[in-house]
Amino acid sequence: MKNKFKSIASVICAAACALSFTACGGGTTGGSMTPNGGQSTGGEPIGGDPVGVSALLGAPKAVARVDYSALNTDGYKAFKQSVEAFAADFAAYTYEDYKAQDNFAVSPISVYMALALASECAAGDTRNEILSALGVTHAQLTTHFSTLYRSLEVEHKAEDKVTGLLDLSNSIWVNKGTEVKQPCIKALSDDYYAYSYSADFEHNNAEANKAIRDFVNKQTRGLIDKDFQLSEATLFALINTVYLKTIWNTDGNDLSLTNDSYSFTAKNGSVKNTKLLQGEYIGGRVVEFDTFNTFYTRTHDGYKIKFIVPKDNCTVGQVFTADNIAAVNSITDYGDYDASEDVRYKTRVLFPEYKCRYDEDIKGILRDKFDIDLLFKNHVNYSPACDFSTLSDRSCYCSKVHHVTDLTVDKTGIEGAAVTVIGMEADAAPIVTVQEDFIVDRAFGFIITDWQNITLFSGVVSDI
Repeated sequence: MKNKFKSIASVICAAACALSFTACGGGTTGGSMTPNGGQSTGGEPIGGDPVGVSALLGAPKAVARVDYSALNTDGYKAFKQSVEAFAADFAAYTYEDYKAQDNFAVSPISVYMALALASECAAGDTRNEILSALGVTHAQLTTHFSTLYRSLEVEHKAEDKVTGLLDLSNSIWVNKGTEVKQPCIKALSDDYYAYSYSADFEHNNAEANKAIRDFVNKQTRGLIDKDFQLSEATLFALINTVYLKTIWNTDGNDLSLTNDSYSFTAKNGSVKNTKLLQGEYIGGRVVEFDTFNTFYTRTHDGYKIKFIVPKDNCTVGQVFTADNIAAVNSITDYGDYDASEDVRYKTRVLFPEYKCRYDEDIKGILRDKFDIDLLFKNHVNYSPACDFSTLSDRSCYCSKVHHVTDLTVDKTGIEGAAVTVIGMEADAAPIVTVQEDFIVDRAFGFIITDWQNITLFSGVVSDI
């Protein structure tokens, strides 16, 4: 699939989120399935090659095309609002905690889906804390997760040519010999479209980590190649990946650069002269808030990049907040037509080329900002704290949550990858059309969404 896109302008993003669970006590008290290690023999994602030294325990249920009437139910709309509320909070909190001065980008949807997998495996207060962070009940999650997943999973075509792809995968990796409960494995497959693998973290740790590295690499089409160094005490790993690629134009042309150079002011106050990319003219006008302005550009397949540009005397840190992110993503009317003047407005975004990267443990953010506490606790008063009894009777806890994102925006398009690892140790045309430019000439925030405004990536460009 990847080679089909090489000669055309495109937007490429990938994300993965993996939760690994570390043993905190010996012995097992039950379970209906004990996986044995070995070479994978079939059903692997993206082709038929084995994924390291691992055994495929089960393939996910086939992803059927979503019934679009399901997207318009009150229940799903409320669920989608909770997804976006988490996305806004996560992006803002993570940037607030970000100590580096480099450009920044995260993938909230990857983290959301990984936590959804964890909630299905958890029980009691551990599950309740995760669900509270996600803003849903277990019934809402199990009812609407499939609709969300299938609405995101799409291949775009024009005249039999693939113009874009948004591909997701979920998986659970079980340490060889660890007893797991088949109903939970089946729920992960049927309700969350998860592969089930076995790998020997305890006795063949290097190969187990290589298997996960190979899996993530395959699912992100080579964009993420990382050893997550899960320990020998790992009992389980839950992984989500998201891959997006979409072209700017059907004819395959790059976005053109402006003839003139613009002065771009970085977060640290330095100024750089640069030519800017020219997005297409889109119906609407810049929306003005007290401290920032916003508009968007879009790809051929309807994916949007929404810009949050601070006004004079404001900083990107001041405007890249959860409230502002949510406000930008809730805009449905950009005021393209002024009936009193009989004028149609069109605006294009002039924006710079840039790169973003993020590579951090986000356990502290999930604990301190989202109140997910028990997931990360070994024992309380000599009793196991983290309750994963829906999956297994083995005691375990989460030792880290590793999220990695890589994103590039240039005249060819946007190419990016992200991984999260949670480790457990239309009207008739008016008479007049006015065309305006929205110039992104200073440090800014951005949101990348699909056609239904689900946030895939979000971040801040401090410098170019």
